[in-house]
Amino acid sequence: MNIEKILNPLNSIKLVGMDKYFDELIKLYNSERMPKALLISGEKGLGKFTLINHLINYFFSKNSYNYKEKKINPNTETYKKILEGTFENIIFFKNEGSQTTKINDIRNLKLNLSKSNANNKPRFIVLDDVEKLNINSSNALLKSIEEPSDKNFFILIDNKENDVISTISSRCLKFKIFINELKKKDIIKTLIKDQNIEVNLKYESLDLSPGMFFKFNDLCIKHEIFDDIEYLEKIKKLLNLYKTAKDKNFVNLAILLTDQYFYNLSIKNKNRVFLLNSVKNKIIHYINNFFIYNLNLKSILNLIDTEFKHAK
Repeated sequence: MNIEKILNPLNSIKLVGMDKYFDELIKLYNSERMPKALLISGEKGLGKFTLINHLINYFFSKNSYNYKEKKINPNTETYKKILEGTFENIIFFKNEGSQTTKINDIRNLKLNLSKSNANNKPRFIVLDDVEKLNINSSNALLKSIEEPSDKNFFILIDNKENDVISTISSRCLKFKIFINELKKKDIIKTLIKDQNIEVNLKYESLDLSPGMFFKFNDLCIKHEIFDDIEYLEKIKKLLNLYKTAKDKNFVNLAILLTDQYFYNLSIKNKNRVFLLNSVKNKIIHYINNFFIYNLNLKSILNLIDTEFKHAK
């Protein structure tokens, strides 16, 4: 199983759980009411980038796209060029990890947009994690959005991790994506079956977007964080991993497992719910402080251990 390949939205041939949103955006495009700037917002990992990838494949390979089943034909020239990064009608920007969009990238974009495409077809500029742009990059992007053009369409993806600056937000048609907890679990179950994914994280008791579930599940598999390992041992291992790798996903997973552990404990001990909730909140507070203030790991683990004893 190549989880990196599975997690890459460009590899998602089938669109799962997004039919309603896909249909609404197709109607906008077919009726020639597609806005020049579209802001798609929603929880990270719901499949917003996958949705956009399917839209673009539909726009440029309409006759080959399986609209009924919401499936991309992987044999089209459009799909192959998008995967290779050579499709001139789409420009991708990401703002995660080492991939950060800087002001020079936006300035270079402006120069590229001033040139016409050889095929004279619409061009889509897709910017993921737009909320992570700094103020200078945001202002430069705003100038590009405000310049009129018949061929250039901006699609901005907001993962709700920060606030998008109001000047950009006000220039866009806002399109909110929401999937309830039951539907998320159904999507996760479908993808596990379709992709034959090994599961090491129990999703049934978690309210997680599909993308975040598979990311956390992969961390559990790679670092041997099994379900039968004691709770404190898992937290110690994850915080040690964060200390070495500086990857916030380890901290987020530690908080997730804390929430899951105390939820399950509360189900079994209904007369101690308030106490257990208080202990859980204090432990999460310690974990957050460890991340925010770069505190001594041994001291934090001692605090967590002391607090955890109150739950016994």
